[in-house]
Amino acid sequence: MMKEKYIQGPGGKLWTAVFGEGKPGIPLLVLHGGPGIPSLTEEVSELASRRPVYFYDQLGCGRSLRPDDPGNYTLEYYVRELAAVRESLGLGEVHLLGHSWGAMLAAEYLLRSVPAGVRSLVLAGPLLSAPRWAADQRKLLSRMPAAVRRAVEKGEETGDFGPDYQEAMMAYYRKHVCRLDPWPGY
Repeated sequence: MMKEKYIQGPGGKLWTAVFGEGKPGIPLLVLHGGPGIPSLTEEVSELASRRPVYFYDQLGCGRSLRPDDPGNYTLEYYVRELAAVRESLGLGEVHLLGHSWGAMLAAEYLLRSVPAGVRSLVLAGPLLSAPRWAADQRKLLSRMPAAVRRAVEKGEETGDFGPDYQEAMMAYYRKHVCRLDPWPGY
């Protein structure tokens, strides 16, 4: 059973949840991908059979506050936020699981602050180099049909992310991000 609550982070109210609260094992804290994607609680909640499994939606994501200040959306901010989440949830000892962007966040957190009590780190589909990721996306985009490429390039050049751009990006996503039909709900 999932237990939800909100906590105060450095930039505002953050949604958190735990499965297996009270289990004896060292807790697992899951850092979601994105940024912008909410926590995917069902995908790893089964790990709560032996330990508590915690989730939180980072600022600007999922059920957490979505402030307009771009100063809140930096890697430095999210490293501070992660430390604050651990403190607020009382996760002195913890295992971390980072998915995609969450893996980059976990790596930065460990490298920048060398926090005590982190027993292990699991990187799932890690994004560890934004320049490499961007180059890979450009390579994949170059293989898409000409109309898709043109619509994406035009949107990026003009800042017009209207229906043509959205349709082209969905074609890209269906091929290179999620091939499930229908897509899972977030």
